[in-house]
Amino acid sequence: MAKVNVLNERIEYSLFHLAWPLIVSNALQTIYNIVDSYFLGKLGPVQFSASTITWPVIFTFISLAMGFSNAGIAIVSQSYGKMDIQKVKKSMGQLYLVTISVGLLATVLGIAFAKPILNSIAGSESRDVVPYALKYYIVDMLGLPLVFIINSTTSAIRAVGDSQFGMRITLYMNLVNMFFDPLLIFGIGPFPKLGVAGAAWATNIGRFIAAGISLYHVASKQAHVKISKSDFKPDWKIIGLIFKLGLPSALGMSITSAGFAVIMKYVAMFGPAVISAYGIGNRVTNLVSMISFGLAGAVSTMVGQFIGAKRYKDAEYTVLKAFYWNITIIGVLSLLTFIYGKQVTQFFINDPKVIQMGEIYFKYISFSMPIFTAYMIYNNALIGAGKTILTMVGDILRLWGIRIPIIATLSLTFGFKGIFVGMIISNLIVFVITYLFFRLSNWKKSVV
Repeated sequence: MAKVNVLNERIEYSLFHLAWPLIVSNALQTIYNIVDSYFLGKLGPVQFSASTITWPVIFTFISLAMGFSNAGIAIVSQSYGKMDIQKVKKSMGQLYLVTISVGLLATVLGIAFAKPILNSIAGSESRDVVPYALKYYIVDMLGLPLVFIINSTTSAIRAVGDSQFGMRITLYMNLVNMFFDPLLIFGIGPFPKLGVAGAAWATNIGRFIAAGISLYHVASKQAHVKISKSDFKPDWKIIGLIFKLGLPSALGMSITSAGFAVIMKYVAMFGPAVISAYGIGNRVTNLVSMISFGLAGAVSTMVGQFIGAKRYKDAEYTVLKAFYWNITIIGVLSLLTFIYGKQVTQFFINDPKVIQMGEIYFKYISFSMPIFTAYMIYNNALIGAGKTILTMVGDILRLWGIRIPIIATLSLTFGFKGIFVGMIISNLIVFVITYLFFRLSNWKKSVV
């Protein structure tokens, strides 16, 4: 059975059975990104750059969907912990009303300001990329409301103990995207040759099918919690709570996403070799971090349900266990990247200068990975508790208050190594801050 009965199973059992589908989902997403990049790369460097330039902007809008989904996790998991099934159903209906409305508004605003946004990112040196970037960006943004539907569904279903549904949805979406990618990019068979825009259309077809399956599922007899038309009738109290919890989380994640573009400017100061090493390093550390994302996602569900059931000791024990397993698993993987950083870099790019920079990156960053990724455990515990203002403060501090100022200072003093040292220092500081937020806040107080 896909659903994990959090309140009646052993904590370790629930933790790992909720975590592994989330880890697989992240792996599938990474594979999809690689496939997308592979086909776009066949069009040429200018066309390939179109998706690279637009991604920080698109992800800023997607972060809004993720932020409101966090509100859904807190409200639904705590209501489910109280065994208030009517409240669970009503909350899911109201979550759809809010997220679809926000998704449509974000799409309109995102497309209206497309040209000035992309021109400012590309600058004068990459002006030839902008026409391709605009085509890709506008088509991708048309599918943004579908992302809100998918995220709301998978988060709400995970909140009641089923994380496998989200994994299956991600699999369907990515298989459809990979199937249509070459057909629409290159115009194979009866399909039109759409170039860069074809990749975005392939993504939207996958999103459309995934959103359709999501809505069908929550209204079907197979759903763990079946919602009906009456659950969509506006309940302004629940809508207000969704905004109260979702808006801080959404803003925090969106502002954080924008901060990565600023960091990229400092990395670009040191030339293509450092950019390539940084890019490879980020991809590999993201792969390693999948374990942490899975454990953290499980923690948000379990903490929410335990708070709803007033089992606070079990909530604390869940966080402690997740922290222990995260440090152990990521510690082993980080040791491997520390030892084999050179070979890992060489696997991607066989360039002596890039390999040298990549080896330095892994020698530095590997040290801080176990502690930094553990921050996600405490951050998601706060999400499950509904303390999204604290997670917003943590997200904004992590980049704008800590990492960017430190990197800006150290890159001037120590050159490119200053960026890596700055990442280590900021990683350690953000863990301490998030841990203190969890320990010193009134996280045990239910939001429903």
